[in-house]
Amino acid sequence: MATTILTPAENRFLQLTYPALADPALTRLMPVLRDHPTVKTTSDWLTTRAKQAVATSRIDWLVQGSLAWKLLADSPYAINSSDQRGQWHHCALCHLPVRYEYHVVLRSDGREIVVGSECVKKFMSDEMQYLMTITTEDNFHAVAQYDALSAQYPQVPEILWTPDALPHLPSNQHAQHRWVRRGTKSTVTGYLKHRTTTLPDHQLSPYLQGYADLQAKNAAAQAALDQQRQRRVLQEHQAAERAQQRAWQAAADAQTTAEQRLRQSREYQTWLTAVARLVVERGPLGAFKQRLAAVPVPKPVARLVNSYQLGVMATEFAHQGRIQAERLQIVPRYLVADLNQRSRQLAAQRQRDWYDDLFNAAVGFDLTPSDRQRRLTDLQASWEGRQLSAHVYSDLVTLRDRLDQAQPLPNGWPDALRQAIQRRLDQQPAQGWVPARKNHVTPAQLRALVPDATTFATVAQRYHRFYDLPADQAAVTLSALAQYYLVAQDRQAHRQAATQALVRQLLTPES
Repeated sequence: MATTILTPAENRFLQLTYPALADPALTRLMPVLRDHPTVKTTSDWLTTRAKQAVATSRIDWLVQGSLAWKLLADSPYAINSSDQRGQWHHCALCHLPVRYEYHVVLRSDGREIVVGSECVKKFMSDEMQYLMTITTEDNFHAVAQYDALSAQYPQVPEILWTPDALPHLPSNQHAQHRWVRRGTKSTVTGYLKHRTTTLPDHQLSPYLQGYADLQAKNAAAQAALDQQRQRRVLQEHQAAERAQQRAWQAAADAQTTAEQRLRQSREYQTWLTAVARLVVERGPLGAFKQRLAAVPVPKPVARLVNSYQLGVMATEFAHQGRIQAERLQIVPRYLVADLNQRSRQLAAQRQRDWYDDLFNAAVGFDLTPSDRQRRLTDLQASWEGRQLSAHVYSDLVTLRDRLDQAQPLPNGWPDALRQAIQRRLDQQPAQGWVPARKNHVTPAQLRALVPDATTFATVAQRYHRFYDLPADQAAVTLSALAQYYLVAQDRQAHRQAATQALVRQLLTPES
């Protein structure tokens, strides 16, 4: 069975009122409602959502609309003198002929319409119905007097027609509120029933003062409630923050533990060094990624960073000599810091080694001019070598001859190069030239010291000629080198098994 959602009179009332309501949902419905006076549950011209909007908001729209109208002060109503219904004007809402014509005006834009008494009772506010009764029965000028009173005392309409104006008033003040409302209404009614231009200031004074006191108490109660609400919100916020902090701390502790285990693991350190070695070469990005693909990635690391991100970091290092990866906030900061530190360490060592090789090629080694030129050309191919201009290499070819003639270093060299060469010159003996000694050594370089050496003394002499490690590292290195030399001699003489057997006997204490 079809149910009416909106009657034609209600529809017309909303059409006349909606400009004052400024309700987007109602405004969107207006074009459709103009073409269809009645809205029913079976109206197929209206979408289901629109029907729900009408059914849900209808009462609110009508109530808010009732407050948007007021009686016209200078002509609140008129009585048609004709006894013929055909001569009567029609109500703007129900379209029925009415003898008592109430002139109501929209507060927002002053639009005036004629409404019958029944539609005033049905659609208009309690305030208008109150004034309609007094205007009709007692005083035609009641509306004008009410407007004058409201202009002087704007709290009067609030006292009379807004029962929830003091929502936070303590319960022990409700009786006082009722006294104020009854006294105000009685005073206003007595004032409106008789034509006068004198406002009832004296009669209203105690009620207005009482209402002011109630407003202050309501404001104080509201402030107390606001403070309680703020304290509660603050307490809830602090509790949530503490809970979140505990959760974060627990996660951080777990993360810190996992992070520490990862960073201290051998596989992570091996991977870090391998990637850093590729980074410090500062080669083309394509070549970097191609070589990076051959580096084994530990499973925990694979979840933290990918080849694209490492490529971005390698490019940043190539241009700036450091890695910050500000655009890669998703990558853990500790991984970025570790790679930056390892890369800078390796880059510094690589630069020092290159300066050593450059000095040895130009001065330290006894080379023929062609060999010297070839070594310098090889050094020029690296990234470090490409930072120097061609005229520097021309100077380096003849640098040893220049120094033999006690001439200073050439002018026009970069400061870093001049300082590096000068430091190595300062370490030279009084007579002759010796190679610049490196501060680290690789296994391959150590193995290269052993071939064709007839005694370990020769091997040790070669070591001291080319390398200058810290004392503790030098002791370990020479011990390992000595053992390697003996193993190589045993292997060459095919006496490894016999030697190892005797060593085992020597290491086994006698019972």
